[in-house]
Amino acid sequence: MEGIWAALAQRLDFASFVPKPVDGIERADLRTRNGSPYTVLKDPHGDGGAGTYVRLDEGYVELFELMDGTRTTSGILVEHLQRRGFLALDRLAMLTANLAANGFFGDATVDVYARLRRRRALRDPLVRLSLFLRRLIVWNVATWKNAESTIDVLYRFGGRLAFTRLGAVILVLASLAGIVLWAREFGSARHDMFRVGGSVAWGVIALALLQVAQISVHELGHALAIRHFGRRVRLLGLAVYYLFPCAYVDATDMIMAPRWQRVIVALAGPLAGAIVAFLAMIVALTSTDPIVAGIAFSAATIFIFQLVLNLLPILDLDGYHILVDVLDAPLLRQRALAFARARLPVKIRRRERWSATEILLAAYGVLALFASIATLAFAALVWNSRIAPLAAELTATGLVGAVVLGVILVAFVGPILVQLAIRGAGWARTALGALRSRRGRDAQAILLERVRVLGRVRFLSNLTPQALAALADHIREEHVERGQVVVTHGEEADRFFIVRSGLLETVAPDGQTLGRVIPGEGFGELALLDGTPRTATVRAIEPTVLWSIDRGHFGRWIKDRFEVAARIRASEEERARLGKVPFFRALGSAELRRLSAKLVIRRVPAGEFVVRAGEPGDRYYVIREGTAEVIGPDDRPIRTLGPDQDFGELALLFGGGRTASVRAVTDLVLMSLARNDFAALVKASGETLGGFRTRTSHYENAPGLGSAVSTTR
Repeated sequence: MEGIWAALAQRLDFASFVPKPVDGIERADLRTRNGSPYTVLKDPHGDGGAGTYVRLDEGYVELFELMDGTRTTSGILVEHLQRRGFLALDRLAMLTANLAANGFFGDATVDVYARLRRRRALRDPLVRLSLFLRRLIVWNVATWKNAESTIDVLYRFGGRLAFTRLGAVILVLASLAGIVLWAREFGSARHDMFRVGGSVAWGVIALALLQVAQISVHELGHALAIRHFGRRVRLLGLAVYYLFPCAYVDATDMIMAPRWQRVIVALAGPLAGAIVAFLAMIVALTSTDPIVAGIAFSAATIFIFQLVLNLLPILDLDGYHILVDVLDAPLLRQRALAFARARLPVKIRRRERWSATEILLAAYGVLALFASIATLAFAALVWNSRIAPLAAELTATGLVGAVVLGVILVAFVGPILVQLAIRGAGWARTALGALRSRRGRDAQAILLERVRVLGRVRFLSNLTPQALAALADHIREEHVERGQVVVTHGEEADRFFIVRSGLLETVAPDGQTLGRVIPGEGFGELALLDGTPRTATVRAIEPTVLWSIDRGHFGRWIKDRFEVAARIRASEEERARLGKVPFFRALGSAELRRLSAKLVIRRVPAGEFVVRAGEPGDRYYVIREGTAEVIGPDDRPIRTLGPDQDFGELALLFGGGRTASVRAVTDLVLMSLARNDFAALVKASGETLGGFRTRTSHYENAPGLGSAVSTTR
């Protein structure tokens, strides 16, 4: 077992992996339309001998060239670093993964996740039905890999003549002549391409057979062009197309050829059909048998129609691939449709400037959307004009005709209906997904808001964002009407509350109002922490929204965390300590809580001044640790201050300039309160600053607090 784990560890160790490509890899160095180089590699052994391909941009080619079978990936990185001056770790990881997946290091890796996705998709009955009906459209019967030997026979016995200069000119002229002859004959209306011998059924069968012939001729044109440029016909196959047999070829090997050769290969298919259309028109114009002439004209119509259809760059056919190669714009259709659906309305609405690429994408995307609509309209027209009479004729023949009609409907109409059902199901899933996503975004926004509010609670401020998010997830929102009691004095504490909006007041057992609780403040944490009854009654002065956390989650996230519990107790001790300061002795617990949250700790080394005479008086100070001396304007010491003594209280009430200086005798730890914060706290309590001055006026001349120690006036 140890050997297995050691071997597995070695195989999974990317740094020690020695990438060695298999023998016989073909390489084509090409350039894009703008001259940028790129390389295409082909492993002729991949995919059972058909070959696999990988395209490498310029930055990846040198890494591949370093894979000579002697260097580990770490050695390749070091060598590349010495040559280029940067560490290409991500590039090498992507390159080795891509090459391994396509079998360039031996057997191709198995994409387990792709198999799992396929198995999951097959659980959908619509997907299974779509795959079944797709077999009725295109059912692959047999394939031959690297079938260039078969095509070579056809190429040597006449096919090569089409690629000589004279042969190409003759074929082009014949194609044009066939189109002209067909147009003249089509205007005469002497032929009914949908009937043979007056029968719609035979007419449809003849058209289906001609369509199969057209596909085979079209594919043969591609195959001969591939052979002419020395590339391989990767696959030659036989398939059943709409219940009829036809041949097809795989032109993937042309990815190793320049763009202009790929354009000619794409043109060869429609052009081969145009040549057959010319020959069919000769038969249609010279035959004396009306049935033969009619079938020949139908054949010419099918081939010319497919010529036009295949050369339309709007559809994902040869014309589209020609346009992609001419413009060197890969994935043009997908990018254009995505741009037309998403970015186009935004750019029009905002009247933004357009780049050349955006104009191309918008034009192509809009035309593709209109082409899709036109295709549906054409299908509906054909159904009304041709399929309906065929259905009536087949059903009139009895059971056999009804069975034939059923097979035709399943093969031709069934896939469309299934695709529409799949598209509808996809739209429904998208709508549900968007709804779930919107709900998720709303829930996430609510959670973030709760985290922000919890982070402003003083004893929770040091918790990590993850802990705050976990705590916020257990918040319950409660709505309280005016006059409604939230908690009652003496009852058992079961929840901690935070005021989200509204206003509450705390009332002592004797009915005296102790203070107000404003938005952003909490209450009830100490009773939960110590397991004591409520010490006051809290009721709503106006409609209020509360966030609450139950005892269980409070205990898990707050009580059981000693550092948080210590901060709660420290805050309580700090409020009690502030309550002993003469200037704040008349304040209630809620006001002291509000006040302590605004205090800022300041440290002053011994010998330095805290404030100087003449400076603006904008802060009030309470000494927590150390001693300080008050110095008058004439540099005469007035008195010494120690712990829990304060100075600058008149700065809170009146502002103005400092009338004395305060210097640290020893290292000081001070708590300070800004005048703006103080004014906001007074306003939040429902009192005016003038009212507070009146309530505290008796402290103004108190020993050590008034004129004797005053640093403001």
